[in-house]
Amino acid sequence: MKNLFLVILISAAQLFSFAQTNQKRLALVIGNSHYQFSNALRNPVNDARAIGSSLQGLGFEVLEYEDVTQTQMKQAINTFGQKLKDYDVGLFYYAGHGVQSKGVNYMIPVEAELKNEEQIEFDCVAADRVLAFMDAAETKVNLIVLDACRNNPFGRSWQRSAGGGGLAMMDAPKGSLIAYATAPGHTASDGESSNGLYTSALLKFMRNPSLTIEQVFKQVRNEVSDKSGGSQIPWETTSLTGEDFYLGKGAKNLPDAVLASYENQKNQNGQAQSRSHVDLKSIKVSPQDKSQAEIYYAQGKLSYEALKYEKSMGEFTKAITLNPLYADAYYSRGMCYYSLLDYDKAIADYDLSIQIDPADHETYYWRGNAHYAVRQDDKALADFSKAISLKPDYAPAYYWKAKTYYELTQDDKAIENFNKAIQLNPDYREAIFWRGQSFYSKKQFDDAIADYNKSLSLKNNDPEAFYWRANACFSLKKYAEAIQDFNSAAKLKPDYAEVYFYRGKVEYTLKQYNESLADFKKASTLKNNYADAYYWQGVVYYFQQNYDSAISRCTKAIEINSQHADALYYRAIAGYELKRYVEAILDFDQSIALKPAADAHYWRGMTKYAQQDYADAIPDFSKSIEIDPTSTSTPNYFYYRGNSYYSLQMYADAITDFSKSIELNPSGPTSYNYYYYRANSYYGLKLDANAIKDFTQVILLKSDFADAWYYRGTSYFYLGQNALALADLNKALELDPTNTKFLNFKATNFK
Repeated sequence: MKNLFLVILISAAQLFSFAQTNQKRLALVIGNSHYQFSNALRNPVNDARAIGSSLQGLGFEVLEYEDVTQTQMKQAINTFGQKLKDYDVGLFYYAGHGVQSKGVNYMIPVEAELKNEEQIEFDCVAADRVLAFMDAAETKVNLIVLDACRNNPFGRSWQRSAGGGGLAMMDAPKGSLIAYATAPGHTASDGESSNGLYTSALLKFMRNPSLTIEQVFKQVRNEVSDKSGGSQIPWETTSLTGEDFYLGKGAKNLPDAVLASYENQKNQNGQAQSRSHVDLKSIKVSPQDKSQAEIYYAQGKLSYEALKYEKSMGEFTKAITLNPLYADAYYSRGMCYYSLLDYDKAIADYDLSIQIDPADHETYYWRGNAHYAVRQDDKALADFSKAISLKPDYAPAYYWKAKTYYELTQDDKAIENFNKAIQLNPDYREAIFWRGQSFYSKKQFDDAIADYNKSLSLKNNDPEAFYWRANACFSLKKYAEAIQDFNSAAKLKPDYAEVYFYRGKVEYTLKQYNESLADFKKASTLKNNYADAYYWQGVVYYFQQNYDSAISRCTKAIEINSQHADALYYRAIAGYELKRYVEAILDFDQSIALKPAADAHYWRGMTKYAQQDYADAIPDFSKSIEIDPTSTSTPNYFYYRGNSYYSLQMYADAITDFSKSIELNPSGPTSYNYYYYRANSYYGLKLDANAIKDFTQVILLKSDFADAWYYRGTSYFYLGQNALALADLNKALELDPTNTKFLNFKATNFK
């Protein structure tokens, strides 16, 4: 699996206020896969094609290139830069090998042979070249997408590796957003399918017109984190200003002619191969050639049915050579390419088949599947719709149209099309299961469970249906049913790491810590880079008060993903419990930088408080209150800030905070502390009458609190109410007869 990462730079050159659906948008898309002197990459060309197709659907005119040399790359950027001056939005996308040298990011052309770092500047193309053209064009919005290999492909042959691997952080000017496929210093998955993990998620969310660009990246981060088990966390820094930018609001239907200028430019400089098209008017086929072509076609079908795809392609090609108007031969050769996962060539053959015979629903259907496979979702939807228009009872076309909408998180449209597929075929198990998934995405868990039930009635040994029904039950707090379904899924698929992980989370919720710990360990054994599984082991150990083990497991999670804010947090609070305050504060610092949660600020404040750094603790307690002013923990936030003020003898401020704690939680199990320290604050201000009222409330809530009796007694004493004072002192001594403070006060003042 190649180590790829994606950087997205969105630069707003100035504040803008204009209808985003009417923006003129221009994109340059480059994908380099087939390198001459380093390892080839599987996905960049596929990623570039999918991004290019999606951008067309978002109103971009797209200039697209594949496997370019340095000269070709520079020419493409120059052309793009000159043309950009007439557009409102510019986007540059690059997928392929990349490297940094001396803080500058470079894209590696396909012919580059880098034997040392000194060659980079001269043999590669700096990403800054694109920024320079964008700045000169003064477009309202600029986006740069760099999907580049984080590991230097030539590094092993060098005495030293440029930049230590990966690309450098790019400086984003005001009004910009930079997003990484994973956190700085980490690697991203190339993906197991035709697109990288991050690019797949980006393709899924970038076209949603209701999401701002920041929300798109949040959704992408959630999906990538979930699918990678926490080992890959996308990362963004932002300085965006002005109006929200909606990438998806540019969506509109554009004809293929938007690529005309690109085709002309390609023809001029020979940078890419364009698709061939059959000129129907110019082709004449003799009866003899037609007859021989049918023989080769029949032989090709036999080979195809025997799963001999390479052989069958040769035979279909012979048929096409004899009869270039043979639609079925193009279709069948396309099916061979599809079976071999060569979707681009499959699409090219389906195109030719449709050009010859535009009324065949099967060809549209399979071209739609090929578009879906490379995440060209707009084209997939159009093909499935066309197949349905030609054959209205075509249940599989409805199903795959629904699946495409599901991948685009358009759950209502997905459900609508799954419904049609199921109406046509009531036992369409896959449609029923995925309709359940759509309901699950909408948090309609009861509806999801109903579909999982139906799916299991049709196939009772499907671990996925058990797994997702278990998760739906978990969401509904039906814990027993959830565990039962996780058990069934594990029995059917013993190496299903996520089953053990989520069963562990149910057991943790039920405080079955030993069982949950065993399941989290099983998950990490099956999937050794499962950061969340190690993290949850740490959480369980923490609640079992096994703090050293908690630190060990959280450390393992952090080794896999150093940006795991929750693992840093739990390692910090475990360190706090062990009084390792310096290490704890360092972990809290990192956790807060990644995820500024109220509890993290609170516990960092507590760590400073434990070191008697009260002045430094107060800002953390204040931040906790600011972030979460209404949670069940908020009374404690005020309480410890009040204690910090109290320790600094700032009694008036302390009284304000203790009063707020009492207001929020007047009678909880620890509320007596709020009254007690407010009473002591009044006592410090010599407001003895107020102190007596609060000490009395403490005694009502906790009658065995000896100090409360003692301090109420001293308050009575200073008010001259000696009888009441003596009674309280005696009660304090009854509860704590050897307390020297109590004994000395009584001996001194009551002889």
